[in-house]
Amino acid sequence: MKLRRVTYCLLIGVTLTSVVACATLQYGRSQQPVAPVEPSDTADENNHRTRPATKIVTVNLEGQATQMELHLFHQDVLPFTTYYPVTGFTPEVSQSAQATIVQFYFSPTGTKDDEAYISVFMPSRSVSTQAMQDLILGEQGLLVDNEWELVDRTDIVSYPWATEKLIYQHIDQAEMTVGSIYIGQEAGYTFYIVTHYPVEYGDGFEPRSSIVLENLQFETEN
Repeated sequence: MKLRRVTYCLLIGVTLTSVVACATLQYGRSQQPVAPVEPSDTADENNHRTRPATKIVTVNLEGQATQMELHLFHQDVLPFTTYYPVTGFTPEVSQSAQATIVQFYFSPTGTKDDEAYISVFMPSRSVSTQAMQDLILGEQGLLVDNEWELVDRTDIVSYPWATEKLIYQHIDQAEMTVGSIYIGQEAGYTFYIVTHYPVEYGDGFEPRSSIVLENLQFETEN
């Protein structure tokens, strides 16, 4: 079995300065999820806007209008909710002292694909947008450690919570994977979200991943 190694960069405070540390996580098909996510059957009581547990939407999937059932993603340890296609992604949550990470693994056939995912990285402590950029673009950052090549960078992003979008690619032998990194800032939280998938998955992955990103909603205080 071939394991995929993905490096996540963490911000660690040291007196008045900050340093970047990177942790390498391994994912294999036989690995058990740290915290499997069950579909939510109640709305988030701390959210001003009550959200139903499920809903049906129509999306353009590979050139055809397709109805999809969405489930509400909600975990007490996270300050946001979103929807995901129940036949499109399998969510898993892991925690450390530095961050909480949600992996939405692509699973349109019912089996999760470790090579295609949405990853939400929520630091445990407050960080600035500049510090988050350093975690991604620095000499020991996310791009360098995963050998991802930056293709484009823009602050014109369609998602209201996103302040910047970085497009990357990675070529390993004859295989190309592509994706985007979104730096987000919402409700006092700074975070980043990664999309990652083989280039040939684009027509199936992108419409489904857009649902997760479009429906991301943070809790607000009363």
